[in-house]
Amino acid sequence: MDQEDERRASTGLDPAGACAGVCVLRLIEERVRASPDGVAVADRDGVMTYAELDAAANQLAGVLVERGAAAEGVVAVNLPRGRELVMAVLAVLKSGAAYLPLDPALPAERRAYQLEAAGVALQIGRDAGDGVESVDPAAAEPPGRTVQNPAVAVAPGDLAYVIFTSGSTGRPKPVAVTHASLANHAAAISAAFELTEADRVLQFAGPGFDVFGEEVFPTLLAGARLVVAPDPVPSPAELEEHLRREHVTVANLPTPYWDQWVRDLDTEPREVPEALRLLVVGSDTGHTRTLAGWRRHTSVPVFNAYGLTETTITATLQAFTGPLLPEGDTLPIGRPLAGARAYVLDAELEPVPAGTLGELYLGGVALARGYLGQPGPTADRFVPDPFGGTPGGRLYRTGDLAMLRVDGALAFVGRVDDQVKIRGQRVEPAEISAALCTHPAVRQAHVRAVDDETDGKRLVAYVVAVEVELSQLRGHLAMSLPAAMIPTSYVLLDELPLTANGKIDHRALRVPAHGSAVSVVPQEVALTGLEEQIAAVWREVLRIGQVGLDDSFFEIGGHSLLLVQVQRKLTGVLGRQIPGVALFAHPTIRKLAAHLREGDRSEPAADERADERRSGRARLQQRRARQSAGGAR
Repeated sequence: MDQEDERRASTGLDPAGACAGVCVLRLIEERVRASPDGVAVADRDGVMTYAELDAAANQLAGVLVERGAAAEGVVAVNLPRGRELVMAVLAVLKSGAAYLPLDPALPAERRAYQLEAAGVALQIGRDAGDGVESVDPAAAEPPGRTVQNPAVAVAPGDLAYVIFTSGSTGRPKPVAVTHASLANHAAAISAAFELTEADRVLQFAGPGFDVFGEEVFPTLLAGARLVVAPDPVPSPAELEEHLRREHVTVANLPTPYWDQWVRDLDTEPREVPEALRLLVVGSDTGHTRTLAGWRRHTSVPVFNAYGLTETTITATLQAFTGPLLPEGDTLPIGRPLAGARAYVLDAELEPVPAGTLGELYLGGVALARGYLGQPGPTADRFVPDPFGGTPGGRLYRTGDLAMLRVDGALAFVGRVDDQVKIRGQRVEPAEISAALCTHPAVRQAHVRAVDDETDGKRLVAYVVAVEVELSQLRGHLAMSLPAAMIPTSYVLLDELPLTANGKIDHRALRVPAHGSAVSVVPQEVALTGLEEQIAAVWREVLRIGQVGLDDSFFEIGGHSLLLVQVQRKLTGVLGRQIPGVALFAHPTIRKLAAHLREGDRSEPAADERADERRSGRARLQQRRARQSAGGAR
């Protein structure tokens, strides 16, 4: 391959990386020494300085070492988002072990599989159970336990963390990432986002999502403040208030959430929080129309991020800093970070010319070690690197179709296989099909993603089964799969249609209405006025014909992003603000209506609420006047 082919195939950044050969842990410890009194993490319960975070992590690390944590071992962290989670992750790294983040909402069966597949014998959590030894995150006994860094050697090639991805074989795969890859990524992101001690970075991603690491480690490297977002997932308006209250400067959000935010701004124009200086979006395809909508409301720059767990979170970035919009419907994914290389190749692993479709391969120090304990899948996806010039070098076969644009930026086009993104989460429909087939009544199952004009993509399950209720199928999947992987619609068939060569005939599979498999309100049950108002909003958002009083919103096709739409529409219909937490805590029509009636009885009188609103507006006007006069944040 000549130099011109190499130029076309790669975006050309140095594969040595931004911070090759260094452990992120040591870089953070340097930051602690430089800025001990700076605030490291803030959540709704308070703040921790860098010195406090480091001391607490050292104490917990000592406990972990005593319990057997060591290099190449894996310690699970089963905690919700917050200061404690960040501290626990650092403690695992300080012990020399790798951390496995577990979302507390994960179904017990899937959590048990992950613990077993990763060889976990120790986990941090309160009453975590799961058949492995559990350590309370506040463990620091005896009282005089040292707060010094543990005398543990951590090498760049050691394992730093393990995160599971969806697997086409019916089982999720554990991706093993080293300290060298993590340190490279953290330093490269910190530099790309130009993070400084003055920044306040939003921590929005769930603990089991690898973007959590992109929010945490670059922030701590820079000496900035990590600001934990409220739980549950807030509406865009609630998020704006949080960003404004905490003076957040950098936010990293899933692309579908950004889409919803822009739609909300178009519906109800308002100021984007004034401290925000950079918005990063990713985990799904970004569209030019969303960027154009964002530009109508703010000049805050947007970075479009692309990456996979196997390439240590983000592999490529594209910045949009001015009013000029890119050509085409989708946003380009840009150029690789330092430490990553990108190639667009044909089936023979030869580079294709600019403007020609090929499969995207990624290389460099950013690559994960592979799939923990799975040499076969590792060899299949991590292939020898014919371009890097390093003995033993590898490329990761992403399975994504891409092309190199004439301006040198990469454009994502689609998937080579059936893998899809559902609300930012990588999903293998084959894994869901395999899970359905474990139900005793199911003979065959096929799951596929279909386009949804308001919800990105949704999953439809085609099932050949004997005497089974659709609610039973949902319940069966919920025991082993996260919510994003449970289909919203089901079609019962006598047999799956096949083509002449014996493959499933996709053209013969009809696409049902969104959430078509739902329970029905009995005719003798009369809905009250409030219940009917709630039901009408649910039917509109979920695009279904009927809904039951006791149907859970999340079991009939709803999810957190659709709940944001419910919140907005209910607020308009009822003429009052409906907190997102109330919708999560009361997911059926009956429970939500009862909660709202109870709230009516306990709320202040209307004239008192009006006085509060007038007072709030006066305070906001005074604050803006002070800011205009040059006051501090």
